[in-house]
Amino acid sequence: MNTRIRKIDLVSMSRSALARAGLPPTDADTVITHLLEEELMGKASHGFFRLPGIVKVIRDSHTTCEPFTERETGFSALINGARHLGLVVAQIACNVTAEKAILYGIAIVGMTNYAGTTGAMGYFTRQLAKRNLIGIALCTSEYAVAPWGGRDPILGTNPISIAIPTVEAPVVVDFSTAARTYGELMLAAKDGKRIPEGIVLDSQGMPSTDPNDANNGCQLPMGEHKGYGLGLAIEVLAGTFVGSKAGKSAVVGPDGMLFLAFRPDLFVNPSQFVDNTERLLEEIRHSSLAYGFTAIRIPGEASWKAYEMNRAKPDIEINDDVLQEIKRLAAE
Repeated sequence: MNTRIRKIDLVSMSRSALARAGLPPTDADTVITHLLEEELMGKASHGFFRLPGIVKVIRDSHTTCEPFTERETGFSALINGARHLGLVVAQIACNVTAEKAILYGIAIVGMTNYAGTTGAMGYFTRQLAKRNLIGIALCTSEYAVAPWGGRDPILGTNPISIAIPTVEAPVVVDFSTAARTYGELMLAAKDGKRIPEGIVLDSQGMPSTDPNDANNGCQLPMGEHKGYGLGLAIEVLAGTFVGSKAGKSAVVGPDGMLFLAFRPDLFVNPSQFVDNTERLLEEIRHSSLAYGFTAIRIPGEASWKAYEMNRAKPDIEINDDVLQEIKRLAAE
């Protein structure tokens, strides 16, 4: 069940919860800005639902070290998170990626040795696109997904996002290589909802409609063998390539993340890139509809419209269990 609360009250409680856990105010603002934007875009699975887990990570990690650059060239960098909060380290890495790409035309930045979630990949690629860069973000996670044809969880849910700047809202491709994100499944479990078959298997390897079997059994890759292949590639690129973990036991260690960004003017005139991209999007929007559809959407378009509509409202809708947990953490 969901309830509505004033944004200012939700932000205040969240800031109190993070402060009581020991997170510095600047880092707390980074976290809250990220979670609030995802909520306003209609992505509750990456919104304040994540806050209790973030608080737990802060309390468990007990680090006072600051992230640092471990390796660097002109257009590349490897950020060591020093066990700092993943979402904060990811923002640092995203900023470094943008700065290098603007300067050198292209940038590749990896990050490792952080704690907890890095948030939504699309949040970061949107930032890159807003700076007129084509942005790509890949991330590994705790093993949860079985390879196609198997039942042992070995791969992470391994999301990928690609953002392309346009005249208005950027095109944002952002999805997990699992059939559903873990956050979506846990929200469904909180609401007592069942899920379609083809998303999880139970502990015996049988198809299940219980979202809790994401923990008891395994998650399945999206698109069967195609999602498995893409998830495997991300496990390597955002895992072993940046010195992070891969698989369930092959390479044990922290999760990893990889950013890539480049300026459109590397190959074509910037105005030519924008014009040709806009023509393509218009052709897609005005193409013939398949049966049962009323419109063809551009990736990221619906989320952006939701954000524009929701940010003007003084209140926000949030899962009641999540809200009660945030209140409890703020009062401790």
